[in-house]
This record gives sequence, C-alpha cells and structure tokens, in this order.
Amino acid sequence: MVGKASPGLDDAAGTSFSRRMRSSFPLTAMLVASLLLARFARAEPLPDVVDRNRDGRIVIACLGDSNTASGWQQEKDGGFPPEQGWCEQVLARLDDPRVSIVNRGVGGATASPHPLDGQSDLHHAFFGGDEQLDAALEDAPLDVAMMAFGTNDVLPTLNGDPESIVDHYNRLWRRERSRGLLAFVAITPPVFVHEKTGELRRDPERIAETNARIAEIFPRRFRLPFDVDMTEADFMDDLHMNARGQAKRADAAIERLRALARVIPPPAGVRALRYDRGRWGAKAD
Repeated sequence: MVGKASPGLDDAAGTSFSRRMRSSFPLTAMLVASLLLARFARAEPLPDVVDRNRDGRIVIACLGDSNTASGWQQEKDGGFPPEQGWCEQVLARLDDPRVSIVNRGVGGATASPHPLDGQSDLHHAFFGGDEQLDAALEDAPLDVAMMAFGTNDVLPTLNGDPESIVDHYNRLWRRERSRGLLAFVAITPPVFVHEKTGELRRDPERIAETNARIAEIFPRRFRLPFDVDMTEADFMDDLHMNARGQAKRADAAIERLRALARVIPPPAGVRALRYDRGRWGAKAD
C-alpha cells in the first residue's frame, strides 16, 4: 500500500502558500527599505529650529572628560584617530554644512568644580564644567551644548556624592538654557575591571546612584543615553571607549537631538505655524 504524499507546493494548499509568499514579498521589501532609511536618516540636515540664534549656523559644543576629548587615543593600544571621537562623528554623520562643533573635552574633567580649575596650564584650565562652558561660549555662538562628565566626578577624592554631582549638572544645564541653548546631560557610562590590577577604578554603585539621580532631575528628552548597550567590547581599557563605543555615543547624540528638535518651540521672536518634514513653517512676529 502506497501512503498518501504530504501536501507540497504543487497541490492546492502549497500553491496558496506560494502565492501568499509572493504577495508578501513587496511588503517585506518595503519593511527592509524602511529600516535602512531609518538607519541612514542621520545624514539628513537638522531641523531649522536647532539654529537657536538664527544666524544660519548650528554650533554644537561637546563638554566632558577623556571620553569626549579626542586626539590622545591614537597613541594607545586599541586607539583611534581624532575624527572617530563621538563629537567629531556627530559632525561628520549629520552631513549638514551649517553644523560645526566645539570640542572642549579634557581628560580628568568633572561637571563639579575641580581642584585644578583656573591653573595657568591650558590643559588644566578647563577641568571643570563651568570653565569648559565659558571657553566654548567664547569660541563660537553656540546653539547646542552636550555635557558628558561623571566618570571622574564619582571619585571619592573629589567628594563627588551623586546628589552634589547632579546639582552641578543642573546648575550648568540651567545656565545653558538661560542662553537659549538646547542642553543635554549624558548618563555616565559603565566601568570595568582593570586588566593589570584586577580592580575597579570607579565605584559602579556610585555611578548607578548618579545616573538614577540624573533620571530624576532631567526629563528623558534632555538625557543622552551614553550607557545603553555599552559592553566591555566597546572599551579599550577599563574606563576609556574605543571607536566602537564612540560610534554608539554619536548614534545616541544624533537620535536625541533629532527627537528633541521635533517637539521644541522655535526660538524667541518666531511664531510657529506648523512643523513639517524637519522645518518649522514660521515667520517673524
């Protein structure tokens, strides 16, 4: 006795299945295309509303520590050239001729006042958040400030308890906002065990408490998620990110900037009519 063959693509059910597959192909292709477009959407110009002072330029200041400073990494194992720093990648990947950056990041810097603030040495003169912001404001008419401190603030030698760290962040943020800037505060990235000593050079618990406090004080739209999806593979040592980690930071910064630009009002003196495809339909009052 010959058993009945299982239904295949040649029978009615199989033919129906095949037709369904063929009919769903355009939808699948559209989905893939949408995902690709979303991935490369960062190449589109920024919305006009990001030009806070309406001078036709968009100047972004990057303030922070050694994970913001660029140039020193290229001499290290697993390092990278200056153009692969997160601030520099934001500039390159926005692909907008109006955009320029001011990178005032310095190794060892803190949002809190630093014991070395004000020294004559140019490197040490910008260890604190206020000093970096002052310098950036002198460099160019800013529209955006992105602050990425925290890793050094949590050192016990600097008396960086989470509440006081975030108080300093908040004071800087309000100072930037009072000047009409779009201001962002970064979540402190994770740290890992030092390869040679087998120890942690920063307290993860204090970092977690600082980040929790940042989340309490600052609305999500003003926070840069510089801790998301960060793994040990994104670092060239226990504290410092490699090019891959820097790229993740750039992704987060660009996405947050675009998301905020969709909901913020236009600069003072402009009456918004509507927002469409990255532009405010607006006219002067």
